[in-house]
Amino acid sequence: MITHELIERIEGEAQLDFSLDDAGRVLDASTRFVHFRGMERILEGRDALDALAITPRVCGICGHSHLLATVSMLENLYAHAGQSVTPTPKAHAIRRITQQSEVLQNHLKWLYLVMFPQSRALLGIEAPSPMQALSICAKINSMTALLSGQWPHSSYAMVGGVTCDPTYSEIMRALALLEEVAAFVTHHVVSMPLEAWEEHIVERPIVEGALGALLGDFEALGLLESGHSHGRLLALPARMVDGVRYDASLDAIEEEAHSDEGTYAKRVRYAGKFYETGPLARTVLGNRAGINALWRRYGDSAPLRIVARIDEIVSILGEIRALLQTLDLSQSSCVEVAPFGSISGTGVGIVEAPRGLLLHRATLQRGIITRYDIITPTQWNLGNGTATHSGIAQQAMRGATSSAKAALIFRTFDVCSVCTTH
Repeated sequence: MITHELIERIEGEAQLDFSLDDAGRVLDASTRFVHFRGMERILEGRDALDALAITPRVCGICGHSHLLATVSMLENLYAHAGQSVTPTPKAHAIRRITQQSEVLQNHLKWLYLVMFPQSRALLGIEAPSPMQALSICAKINSMTALLSGQWPHSSYAMVGGVTCDPTYSEIMRALALLEEVAAFVTHHVVSMPLEAWEEHIVERPIVEGALGALLGDFEALGLLESGHSHGRLLALPARMVDGVRYDASLDAIEEEAHSDEGTYAKRVRYAGKFYETGPLARTVLGNRAGINALWRRYGDSAPLRIVARIDEIVSILGEIRALLQTLDLSQSSCVEVAPFGSISGTGVGIVEAPRGLLLHRATLQRGIITRYDIITPTQWNLGNGTATHSGIAQQAMRGATSSAKAALIFRTFDVCSVCTTH
């Protein structure tokens, strides 16, 4: 039996096609992303500076990541052209603060706007109100805007640094907003002091708060052991296969269009294999003790993907606080670079976006873009496989006892249609 399910609340739309047995169990699944905008084509023939305004508009959630991938790509291109660019530590710190703030608000929105409505609908009970979480996300965006000027679609980062020059009072305001976010996570998301989080999940992986409630939903739905994929993780410069860590190279990344016309999502592999990217890969390969302990017990399960996102929330709060407290405001925000019109060559920019590994690659001819390629995290995780090797999400959905439960597993990857097709 073949069924189709439209997936919404993902910024855009996607369709899941399921092959079910007589009992309704998922034998196979494939994804279709049918909306195409052609951002890469739009960029061809334009001035390189245009990319700083256009690429943040690939996505309304992870615009900072696309902007920073573009800037990183251009700075890499300058280096290859013999014009090395070295932003100040202050500029690097501001970029990191804004990028990680984006991850922070993304994970909270995913938890309250995507996961709870879906899990509670399957259980037939009311989802918790997202209003307080949305208020906290607004505070995160206010904190970010102190440095980026606006959210979304910011264009504050440029080759050589950033355009902002924050004052001491703005940094104090950012810290105050951050503490409000930390208090919400402490009392409502994990229900424990954040300093105790990592040790707690190593010794006793039972939590309360919103995370505990969502994991309770998965237990009630019989999904605590669900969502296993291939067990391959990628977060440059490292990868993991069967629990063994290896170095990873940019040169081994391969992208190809699907042969069928049912989807605009391109297939991405590493050395011919499908790899999962995103919070689970980052926390495992980043040696987060709690997640590594759970990984050894439960592998790449759907519940562990949930816990990994919450783990990132906790760790990011500490990282942003440290960056704000140590920011040297006396340093320059930007260094002067050679005019774009004098630059030709190819560059690559890599950023760990909220959903995973984001790559921008472009070629310039005297400052004009002749080719632009984007590989997004959701291409890695959600793209369909081949006749002989299933994709990451495809494999994770197989064996689910219903298409509705498979769709919930699908959402643990944090789906974004507009990034997938761009």
